[in-house]
Amino acid sequence: MNHRIRQSPTAQQSISNFLYPIDTLNPSRFPQHFLDFCRHSIEGVRGDLARAEPILRSGLTPDYDGESTLYLKAIGEDRLIPLEPAESNRPVVAVDTSTIKLGELEDGTLCALRGAIVRLEGGHYAYSRYGPLVFSLGNHSYQSLEEFGNLGVTPFAGETNVDNVLKRMRNVLERWLQFTASCTVRNGIILIDGSLTAGTPDNPAKEVERILDSARRAGSAVVAISKKTRLRIQNQSITDLLEHRPQACLLDVDDEVTDQFPPYPVRFLGRVFVVKLAKCGFPFRMDVDRQLSAQETLMSIRELTGTDIVDQGYPETLRIAHILSTFTASDVLAMQVFAAARFGVQLVPKIMLRRSLFGPFGTAWEAFH
Repeated sequence: MNHRIRQSPTAQQSISNFLYPIDTLNPSRFPQHFLDFCRHSIEGVRGDLARAEPILRSGLTPDYDGESTLYLKAIGEDRLIPLEPAESNRPVVAVDTSTIKLGELEDGTLCALRGAIVRLEGGHYAYSRYGPLVFSLGNHSYQSLEEFGNLGVTPFAGETNVDNVLKRMRNVLERWLQFTASCTVRNGIILIDGSLTAGTPDNPAKEVERILDSARRAGSAVVAISKKTRLRIQNQSITDLLEHRPQACLLDVDDEVTDQFPPYPVRFLGRVFVVKLAKCGFPFRMDVDRQLSAQETLMSIRELTGTDIVDQGYPETLRIAHILSTFTASDVLAMQVFAAARFGVQLVPKIMLRRSLFGPFGTAWEAFH
């Protein structure tokens, strides 16, 4: 279950279902302690029953960047910065990860984790995929707390919670992949799914600072794009500020955001914008490394739109990274069979009580939980 590289040809202007055969990623060796933890955790549940759900669903609720209401003055046209694409030879690299729950154990959950790095250079895409890593998380395993510390996961004050530990493990993998990209890429643009807000137990600031510092030394710009944000103005998301603007543009809301938050413990390591990268595209929250100058920030965004496909306003490299890290139904079935064949985990269907009691009228709640 190591990382592996797959590539096949395409032109940048084509739909990127296929990737160009050129090994420019130079992927680092996967941390051995992470692999050891996954193997030992599965061996510890050998022969256990795993109740698998018939409905494929993500292991975690969507990530958000916090929840607060901002107070902004009316946005005038003078505050909007038009975005014109700028041609560039800078490589664009995107990172994404995902997790999923494969089944419920007697004391915990059988889980899987996977990540991907996608690189665009010379008009061609290439990728490296890491995982899937199959492991188990116990609800009351105090031994796991020590193992989590060895993985770089922030220790928990009380009993372990599967959802929280799974989220922290995914963050550890994601930060490692981001750091790998920041060390490997020279004079590039590194795209992150999410924000550059840090300082929580799930997302320590020192890890994000290490990534930003490594990228600066390599001459690269780190850009984070959030699909969802809970930064709101009254009852509207901040992305609604550009919802009805037809042209590609940029809105700097950093002063309003940072003025209304205490500097600690949560830190805004990126300058916060609302951006529409393409004409008639979707608006997103965008964070750019705070230590870049205003001119460097604007040029990096312009070069991103002039280099990568931004169909619907979302960079294609980041879209591919999401697709490659997401688990399909076939992936889940293969991992369940792997756990059964390699470690003797006995798969049994989970009883869907609401469906058994109420038939087709008992699935609405399950569709969202």
